[in-house]
Amino acid sequence: MNIGILCITLLMSLTGNIYNQSFREGNDAYYKKDFETAIQKYENLIKSGIANPILFYNLGNAYYHLGKKGLAIANYERSLDLNPSFKPARDNLNKVLNETKRNLAVPEEPLWMKYLFIWHYGIHIKWTWTISLLFWFTGWTVIGCFMWMKERYRKGMFVIGIFLITVGVIFFLSAIVKMNSVPLGVVIVSECPVRITPSENSPSRFELFEGDRVRVEREEDTWILISTVDNERGWIKNDTIFIWKPPYRSVENKTNIEEKVSS
Repeated sequence: MNIGILCITLLMSLTGNIYNQSFREGNDAYYKKDFETAIQKYENLIKSGIANPILFYNLGNAYYHLGKKGLAIANYERSLDLNPSFKPARDNLNKVLNETKRNLAVPEEPLWMKYLFIWHYGIHIKWTWTISLLFWFTGWTVIGCFMWMKERYRKGMFVIGIFLITVGVIFFLSAIVKMNSVPLGVVIVSECPVRITPSENSPSRFELFEGDRVRVEREEDTWILISTVDNERGWIKNDTIFIWKPPYRSVENKTNIEEKVSS
């Protein structure tokens, strides 16, 4: 397990030296154990529209060192969204989850969807689209060429073309599922009541604790309807949870969050 940072340049994914400079400044602050400054530098990159697994990984580590396990979990999850095979983020996520009060499992898709798309979870959506288009166009190219083939080869070429197109359609459906997946969130305060209705006067149904991951079903003003892996449902205030979903946003109302996390 590693709560250090990765200093690999973001040049391949960022759009200018100014961003690399901010990333280096964040890393320098991290090495000096000035985690607040490191977080500020990393968050500014996210505000600029930068989304990179290493950036989220480093940001998660910085939040972890400040004791903000919920925000650390959110950033490790965002890192894995962009690169599901990023082992350092996976290891650190598991480490932090084991330090939470309940290590509540993340809500999953319906069972039928999980088994239908069991093969697609380790592939980033960008590659899913790429694979889909590759198989789709290759399949139609093969079918288009079979007319110029000898008679005995035509049937085989047609079957191959249909197979490639089918695979392309399957990956296309996989990409659609990923684009429309239900957003997930993590509790970023020490504990919060989950209410029956979106009102402070509503009775509390159960409680969530920092680091608990939930499914976000609906947002209504300052309230969010959530459900847990056990299908418990209720309403929580939107400033008690951080939702990770594209387009990725930076942490807002930071001072308020810091006060709640430290309470």
